[in-house]
Amino acid sequence: MDYTRDVQKALDYIEKNLNSKIDTKELAQIVGMSVYHFHRVFKKEIKVGIYKYIQKRRMSQAALLLLNSDLSILTISLISGFSSQEAFTRVFKRYYKMPPHQYKMQFKHFFRRQELMNDQEIKHWMITGENFDKYEVTMDYEMFHSDKKSVKIQGPNEKDASSFATVMQQINSKNYRNKRVKLSAYLKTEDVVGWAGIWFRIDGKNFHQLKFDNMEDRPIVGTNPWNYYSSVLDVPDEAERLVFGCLLQGPGILWADDFSINVVGNDVKTTDFNSELIFPDEPNNLSFTD
Repeated sequence: MDYTRDVQKALDYIEKNLNSKIDTKELAQIVGMSVYHFHRVFKKEIKVGIYKYIQKRRMSQAALLLLNSDLSILTISLISGFSSQEAFTRVFKRYYKMPPHQYKMQFKHFFRRQELMNDQEIKHWMITGENFDKYEVTMDYEMFHSDKKSVKIQGPNEKDASSFATVMQQINSKNYRNKRVKLSAYLKTEDVVGWAGIWFRIDGKNFHQLKFDNMEDRPIVGTNPWNYYSSVLDVPDEAERLVFGCLLQGPGILWADDFSINVVGNDVKTTDFNSELIFPDEPNNLSFTD
């Protein structure tokens, strides 16, 4: 059974309530599952338990507040759900390898200098698209799902259906042939007028496309908090490469972070383009009488 929408609903609730007490029993009820089943499904889909995920997101938010606000560490501790600064400091050090005060002093200005120096080069990734020079692609040190940065694609002011920008990567398929593979990432959007999403393609020899999914049938539009999105494809034996990335078409902003590629079982449904759902079996209205 596909629980993608249930997990996305749960993540949306978590993002909107990061600064409040999150009752996992209530959260399980919201998505219509028993508490035990919800915890099991969440961990299987996200690869981390619900409590650890909430803590990780709160630590990421705390890091942002340390870098981009004048709030005291005690205040940030309370916002992050801790009863004391000492407890907050212990957990923060576990994630960022240094106490909050040192993190703030060491990185507050460094990250801003790095962002100014960004010249649209992202290690191991390629920036391309259709008229992609209209888009601004940078590393964002002030908005991320985890760790210290995310990729940010900002669209042009005018809506242009013929333009899009993508940040992409390609890898050899040898470790994935004859397996079902799931590409996932965390995405956040702001005022997206066209659409945004992740995309996943399997190529054979001479770059012949074998499988493809770009989320065009389930696009991300408007403004949305960080959430989890995935694409699942079967990798044929003749596959040569896996190509994947995130894209934005038109005005708005897309942030992407924490990409992952994993082999999954056949119980996970594929999301590739299905011509049987798009094209009829027989031609229709050939004499234009309808």
